[in-house]
Amino acid sequence: MKLEDYETYKKDKTKSSKSKLKDLINTYIEINNKLTNENSIELYVVKKNIKETYQEEIYFSLIDEGEKLVRFNVNEKSKDYFIPIFTDIEEFNEGLEKISKLFLDKLELKELDPEDIRKIASGDENFQGVIINPHSQNFSFDLDSL
Repeated sequence: MKLEDYETYKKDKTKSSKSKLKDLINTYIEINNKLTNENSIELYVVKKNIKETYQEEIYFSLIDEGEKLVRFNVNEKSKDYFIPIFTDIEEFNEGLEKISKLFLDKLELKELDPEDIRKIASGDENFQGVIINPHSQNFSFDLDSL
């Protein structure tokens, strides 16, 4: 979501713009479902646009009562984790509803920009990346992509 759209939303709750990144991920998923080769030129172009667009938007994540980010561990025995992020308010609300069923804590919104995510990545060796809209698109960026 663009920062200015979010500022408008916070002020009057009337504008909840769609995310360009969300639309690009949908395009990627549609193309990927039609192709047998993930190295196709069509997917390459969309991946490039996704990486560029990721830098231009802000995202929403979840924090618990201790103000710690919600984490999805890679597996039960691993300390490695991804954080869920959401591209817009609508995705956040849907994700909150589904993810809060997995956690006992009260969860709240946390705003993140790509620089915040880079800081997490540089400060925590267990951080593996982000999962974008995990309840609907389930698109992941690992550290190399960030």
